Amino acid sequence: DATVEDLKRDRTATMKAEAPNANAIPGAVDTLAQAIRENLALSASVLKELQAQAFKPSSNSLPALRDYNDGLQLLRQGHNLEAQKRFEASTKEDSGFALAYAKLAQTYANLGGDSEAERYSRKAVDLSEKLPAQEKYRIAASHARIMKDYPKAIESYENLAKVAPGDTDVQSTLARLYEETGAFDRARDLYAKVLTSDPKSVDALLAMGRVEIEKDNPSGGLDYLNRALSLAIELDNQEEKAAILQAIGVAYGVMNKPEDALRNYRQSLEIKRRIGKKRGMAESLHAIAQLEDGLGRSQVALKDYTEALQLEREIGDSKGTGDTLIDFGNSYNDHGQYDRALSLLQEALQIERDAGNESQVGLCLNSIGNTYFSKGDFVDARTYFEQALTIREKLKVPGDTADALHNLAETASNVGEYDQALKYYLRALDLRRSSGDKRRAAIESYSVGTLFENQGRYGAAVTSKEEALETFRELGERSFWMAEILSGYGHALAEAGRGEEAQNKNDAMVSQVLNFQGDSFFWRGHLTAARRLYDRALEAASRSKDRSKALLSKVNLAKAAVKEGRSREAVSLLRGLGQEADTQGLRYLSLECSTYLAEALVNTRDYPHARQELDRALGKAEKPGLRALLAKDQYLLGTTLRLSGNASDAPGHYREALRLLDDIRKEPGADKAVQRADLSPVYTECARWSRGATP
Repeated sequence: DATVEDLKRDRTATMKAEAPNANAIPGAVDTLAQAIRENLALSASVLKELQAQAFKPSSNSLPALRDYNDGLQLLRQGHNLEAQKRFEASTKEDSGFALAYAKLAQTYANLGGDSEAERYSRKAVDLSEKLPAQEKYRIAASHARIMKDYPKAIESYENLAKVAPGDTDVQSTLARLYEETGAFDRARDLYAKVLTSDPKSVDALLAMGRVEIEKDNPSGGLDYLNRALSLAIELDNQEEKAAILQAIGVAYGVMNKPEDALRNYRQSLEIKRRIGKKRGMAESLHAIAQLEDGLGRSQVALKDYTEALQLEREIGDSKGTGDTLIDFGNSYNDHGQYDRALSLLQEALQIERDAGNESQVGLCLNSIGNTYFSKGDFVDARTYFEQALTIREKLKVPGDTADALHNLAETASNVGEYDQALKYYLRALDLRRSSGDKRRAAIESYSVGTLFENQGRYGAAVTSKEEALETFRELGERSFWMAEILSGYGHALAEAGRGEEAQNKNDAMVSQVLNFQGDSFFWRGHLTAARRLYDRALEAASRSKDRSKALLSKVNLAKAAVKEGRSREAVSLLRGLGQEADTQGLRYLSLECSTYLAEALVNTRDYPHARQELDRALGKAEKPGLRALLAKDQYLLGTTLRLSGNASDAPGHYREALRLLDDIRKEPGADKAVQRADLSPVYTECARWSRGATP
């Protein structure tokens, strides 16, 4: 029973509805709800709106409804494995419960069981024929999503959102559809509404993190993800914790921190193996394989790709299978195994076409084109690039469209069609600029410059490559492309008859190479050879007038001086060099100066100043996770304490240094890192003193 009070008219109405048995309870609740609505002092139009929004699942089985509601709560919390069990129980209690089948289908889809998801979704549609309009419409909308009919699914959920604007389940689903189709701004707006309704929604925080990463704002994404992770740990939600760690790994990957990304992916994988979430396992293995491949560990990557593909085929995850096949194929292409690459990519293309996922079809066509391009088959490469361009222009995704245009330009240039190539390059350049992608716009400018060189337009070539170089310097770029653009600019100057200027640009690159070679000798303990190379690097950098390269060479010479026993000489040098590194904004170099300055101070027994320098260095190196520098700093701090009369405080710092060094050598392919001449003595001494040993 229920009581409605009309405070304005000072009137009270009591309503009652009785159920003769448990199965009649849902009907009695409906009767009571209708009676309450009729007694509300509202207009007919508002009552009609309430009637439309008063949605309940159609089942007369109380146990089925109970399991359904439990499953719904678990689904909202990201507990897909447990939700699946509840929805299965609900359908057993009431074999005609259409909405329970629809939710069961969605749970299977979330877990990667595409064939099971489609089967249960069709069952829900079949059972929905005689249901109320709104319930039938919800099932149809869910079916469109399961079948990856994105336009229909989006239209359906947009209509549901208008009818039920306060339904966060509808908002979340619509936001995910926007996210999956690349409409990230619209997705973010809806996820924000869900968070306003429930600020502690782990799933919504995770989703916001994903969208920020997709919007090329990984640091903003990490803010949401760290909040989500804290809540997931507090709630002991292992499934969500694994998903969040996976997303954190993606963020670190975008931020070019591969080791941090790998650490989070592996933690995610460990949880997924423990709880038996196979789709999640495949997702983590796929991500790990991509990173391992990029780090040059191709055999490890091959193993992970193979296991991911096996899991996805086992559970019938067509989307995951297609995605893995594309990246696996690209990996084979990168390693020159073109026939294997084409076999995997053609299989992926069929899967993506069957799924109707045009974005992935475009990606696959582009990858096949790249493989033919690598083989030197420019005719077939052009065919696939043109197909990719057609799809990407239709989808109106500027970055993807520009990629296809760039590839067509490269193909045309290779067959000598320079005028056509230039048209493609300039269209790609316009798209990069209009979307604010400065880095890729610079690469397009560089490519245009190379084309101008081939045409003998040397002045235009210099201008284009100079523009690219200025942009990369502005962005602080230090990748392969910076070396390519720097050397290419020098080449363009030489071709334009400006040989002296070209030599200056090439000297900067020579300096960098000499420093790298010097590092190789330094880490092997060959200090004389390292110092000679650092001297030559400084000479080349001085000729080029590149301040950052000159500073790096000077720091390397100071490091060598410390290791050669010339610490007193190095102290004043390193202080000045550290300040200059700060002025130039070279943070890592500044911290490296602090570490070697502290070592020089310890060697000269100036323990108070060494302690002061180490406290400063540790504070600055900890946040970015610079493990090698942190290990050295902890070792030096332990040594400073031990030699200055505070031996009891030293072991903890030695143990922390050992932990950091062990973390470094546990990384696949880095097991010999602590054998470096600068790290091996640190490891040995830390092992000796970590337990408070006496001489």
